[in-house]
Amino acid sequence: MLKIFFTGFLCSLSLTVFSQKIFKVDDFINNSENSIENSKKNKYIKINKNEDDLFYKSFLPDIGLNFTFPAYNRSISEVTQPDGTFAFKESNSANSRVSLSLSQKIPFTGGKLTISNSLNRLDLFGDTQNSTSYSASWMGINLSQPLNFFNAMKWDKKIQDSKFDYNNIMNIKNGFGIKKKAVKNYFELLKIKTEKDLINKRLEVTQKYKRYIINLINAGKAMAYDSIDVELKLLNEQKNLRFLDKSENLKIESINTFFKNKIFKKSDSMSIPSVKINLQERDYYINRYMDVYYIVEKNNSLSFQKNIKQLEKNKFYAASLSVGAGFNNSAQEYTGIFKNPNESQNFSISLNVPLLDFSKKRIELEIVRTQYDVEILNLEQEKIFNIERISFLHEEINDLLDNLGIEKSRTDLLKIKLNRMGSLLYAQKILFQDYSETENLLFESLNARINITQNIYSKMIEIEEITLVEIIKNE
Repeated sequence: MLKIFFTGFLCSLSLTVFSQKIFKVDDFINNSENSIENSKKNKYIKINKNEDDLFYKSFLPDIGLNFTFPAYNRSISEVTQPDGTFAFKESNSANSRVSLSLSQKIPFTGGKLTISNSLNRLDLFGDTQNSTSYSASWMGINLSQPLNFFNAMKWDKKIQDSKFDYNNIMNIKNGFGIKKKAVKNYFELLKIKTEKDLINKRLEVTQKYKRYIINLINAGKAMAYDSIDVELKLLNEQKNLRFLDKSENLKIESINTFFKNKIFKKSDSMSIPSVKINLQERDYYINRYMDVYYIVEKNNSLSFQKNIKQLEKNKFYAASLSVGAGFNNSAQEYTGIFKNPNESQNFSISLNVPLLDFSKKRIELEIVRTQYDVEILNLEQEKIFNIERISFLHEEINDLLDNLGIEKSRTDLLKIKLNRMGSLLYAQKILFQDYSETENLLFESLNARINITQNIYSKMIEIEEITLVEIIKNE
């Protein structure tokens, strides 16, 4: 009977007790897709895509129809009469306008083409005058073009493409951050439930031994003193159990809040993850990180390169060209504005040459170049750190996998030892204190296994965050 009892006790240490559901770490990772953090990540993905679409749509033609409804204006002015006296006359007017315009950016040159037309109506009315006049610009074409050979649109397109790629990798990195939180929650709750389960089993064994020792005391085969250690252990375990029960309730509430759903119940159980990973060679992860690094480097440096190039082009002068042509007319009748149009042309070149700027442009260019150099140095420093970090993490994971195998063997041996000590305890060949110490060693071994497993998961996710390569696969 004792052997059957202790065999059942040791089997319970695997934490697969009867419950509504047995959760694995993969369940937490998969359910993190419903978390608030993941909802935010999806919103950022949508924002990034919409911003990219909006940028490229800015190169499409802008067509606008504008209405100005009759704007009324009333004024009273002083007028000198022929006889030298003064009179005050009232003037009333209403002006309305409709215009249609089309503008198109020219990405190849950095210029802009605008086509527009408009129709105006002016009404004058009052005590002595009532008149209506029309004016129109049938067609107006205007081209504006910078002449310093710097195409800002070309640079903006490069910057937008790099920004889009950079935001994509940041969103992927945020996804691994969410996975890290899910794994952290899993192991924190697993530790609590593991300790609770072990305490319950220790209480069960201790109470059974208490009844056994009392029977021996009553039969005169043991002293009353022998029951003190048993009573002390019962009190200590009951105190620990109450504390863990409160901790479990708080952690479950926190986890369900994270998942935005009550997916985990107190009666549910958990299993220690079996670490099954296919860890590639270190250089594989370094090469994948370098792909990420080039995207980050491009995003962080292009704005500086644009500013440097723009300042270099504007160092000695700034010039722009404006060319336009059109037809316009005015008449008292609406149909009259379409007769005998007046032609209009405009041509202008603006040139700004600094004669004496006290080296301000040179200093400004030097500042931007220095800022660019600092950014490149920061990126290089970050690259060196991350490559070293990948190497260190890769080595640590391999060491932890070896330690995990050793700790599993230690746990198995302690289970065998505790099973044999159970028979010796009831045969009064060992002290209860010795048995309790072995129980504590078994708990420490199980806890060490959980800590090592959690450490492996944490370091794998850290490599995932750096390289954006998924290592942890679903079991």
